[in-house]
Amino acid sequence: MGSVAEARSLLEGADLGALEVEKAQGERRLVDVDEALQQQLVARTRASDKLDAIGGDSAVARLDAQRRTVLLEIEDKALRFIELKLGIMSAATALRVYRERHRSGMMSEASDAFALITRGLYTGLTTQPLKGGDVLIATQRDGQSKVADALSKGARFQLYLALRLAGYYEFAKLRSSVPFIADDIMETFDHLRSEEVFRLLGEMASVGQVIYLTHHQHLCEIAKSIVPNVAIHELG
Repeated sequence: MGSVAEARSLLEGADLGALEVEKAQGERRLVDVDEALQQQLVARTRASDKLDAIGGDSAVARLDAQRRTVLLEIEDKALRFIELKLGIMSAATALRVYRERHRSGMMSEASDAFALITRGLYTGLTTQPLKGGDVLIATQRDGQSKVADALSKGARFQLYLALRLAGYYEFAKLRSSVPFIADDIMETFDHLRSEEVFRLLGEMASVGQVIYLTHHQHLCEIAKSIVPNVAIHELG
């Protein structure tokens, strides 16, 4: 059996989509094997009933041979069932660890971005389990917390932007980066928060192309002051 370090090493290169497909295929095969196993058990029961119902002629030997064959098939199907069950459990565990690991990194990135955008009004983000899922919690500077749905409209926009930024960084770690495009997402932001967002977008530009669409001239001026190498394009 491999060590935990070897398992983690293998998991680093795991593809979430492939694991999902493998898990789904394993579950389908498990259902098929389970149905076959049940059919074999029914056949065994019927063979035993026939054996009990007849006398001591040659039919007994034939039925006994059939019974032995069915028992061997049941044993084979049972072993296959156990293999598939263990495979599905392993795939499910790998998926859980994969999600937790990447969600942890993404949550840390999002917390830092959210704290920066809100200029310290909120110090970070966390999650709490609720009804089989997770609920997102924003921690305030005074130590109190709010669920995402209870935030003001502006704070929610800032939170969702922080999550998008963190998600982009996670995506870029695993694949070739694609352009990050935002369309006037700072309409509800004040001047200082807009500065912080452009500072984050400027840092993101070192990972991939960042495109911000706006019809507000003052945002162009803020972008020029925060990101010196920004390119402004006026569309007719």
